[in-house]
Amino acid sequence: MFDVNFLTLYIESTQMPDGNLKAYPAPEGAKLSDDYRIKVNGTPVDVYRGEIYDQTMSPPFGGPYSFAYFDFSGTVEVEVESTKQWLRDVVIRPESKGVSPTHVYRGNMKFNLTEAPSYLSIEPDAKHGPLLLFANALETSAPAPTDVGVKYFGPGLHQAGAIELTDNETLYIAGGAVVRGGVHAKGRNIKILGRGIIDGLKFPWFQGPTNTIIDLDHCEDVMIDGIVVKDGWGWNLNMRGCRNVTVRNFKLVALHCMNNDGIDICNTRDVLIEDSFIRSEDDCIAIKGFGFADRQVVDNVLVRRTSLWNDRAHVWRIGCECRTEAMRNITFRDIDVLHYVTNYWNCDDLPTCVSLQPAEDMPLEDILFEDIRINHEGQEWVFEIMPKMTQWAEKKTLGRIRNCTFRNISLNGTFLGNYGKIKLHGPDPEHTVENVTFENVVRHGKITRKDSPSVEVSGHTKGIVFR
Repeated sequence: MFDVNFLTLYIESTQMPDGNLKAYPAPEGAKLSDDYRIKVNGTPVDVYRGEIYDQTMSPPFGGPYSFAYFDFSGTVEVEVESTKQWLRDVVIRPESKGVSPTHVYRGNMKFNLTEAPSYLSIEPDAKHGPLLLFANALETSAPAPTDVGVKYFGPGLHQAGAIELTDNETLYIAGGAVVRGGVHAKGRNIKILGRGIIDGLKFPWFQGPTNTIIDLDHCEDVMIDGIVVKDGWGWNLNMRGCRNVTVRNFKLVALHCMNNDGIDICNTRDVLIEDSFIRSEDDCIAIKGFGFADRQVVDNVLVRRTSLWNDRAHVWRIGCECRTEAMRNITFRDIDVLHYVTNYWNCDDLPTCVSLQPAEDMPLEDILFEDIRINHEGQEWVFEIMPKMTQWAEKKTLGRIRNCTFRNISLNGTFLGNYGKIKLHGPDPEHTVENVTFENVVRHGKITRKDSPSVEVSGHTKGIVFR
């Protein structure tokens, strides 16, 4: 269980050896990478090994990678040494951050960072063996180990198992801590904070100590800020029947097994996710209904300033399971899709970047995608907008879609003769697609019109506008 006798370590960990840098040594026993070495302002930063997909269950759509984290303010110089790949063709994503090397020679490079947080993927060879770099802002209000209601994990490796949180409790995971276990939270005014890692790798598929590695169970007023979540045993961050949830500076890397969804928002309302990074084996962000909280509507969800990368299925999947009265007022703004993979084990389901697929008579309405930048690498599909009954629907009926806007969407990257398909389809007069606007959707340099290549509008649709 958690430790409270960490006062000395707490004081030491908050003393900064450099005026604008805080590095956190990895604990003894943590699995480190030998693919990269990093220094920031001359200070070494430990690099962790990222696990690859469990090949006994499905083809390995993921692959080996490394990740590291530190805190900073002002301007810092980052030096990266790649021990196995030259960096002459390196790309730093998201390119919208405008981070470029100041020096590259063979396996060495330097660049400056001026904006915190900056969550980057340093790619010598695209998706193969990248370094994920999580450069946080400096921590300003960490709790003390002796504070009332705080469950504190200081630097070190902890075999925690199930961590239970309830009303007015805070879980704090310090930088340099690796906590092997899961979190079940139920109650009000709950916080999960820190700079350290929650690691679920040791637990088999769907056999962890908690339902998911972070399970928010009918919670209200929740803050998650700063932590790294690694390799849950199924879904990772699951919100079920919650209200008023804020997720900020959240870093997730999960390629451990099938069903490694990033964030699942289930019968939950009033959600803010911002300044985060999600790389997941399955859907990055899935919005669902399972009947929690008396079929509470999914309402008022905002995701912004976040980078997404999936290695199977969808980046966004909204609908699918729809035991809720409605899904509405959902906004995604200022998002970078670093990579997406459309391999999928279910041939009846289109593995698109964005899937809006309501079922079970549920209305999906008032959806906005705005300022979205997608690295398109020749995948066949981009958007699927159609009521759809999947194998997971409990009630075998379709839903409805209305009032959706896609504004300032760009697809760039490798053009292989395919612009990325956009499909809108209303299956019948009761299950329609209405009032959908595509405004300044640019695919490989060309504005998208209704008669553009790879655009299909069919069935019972109304008010479909391209401009």
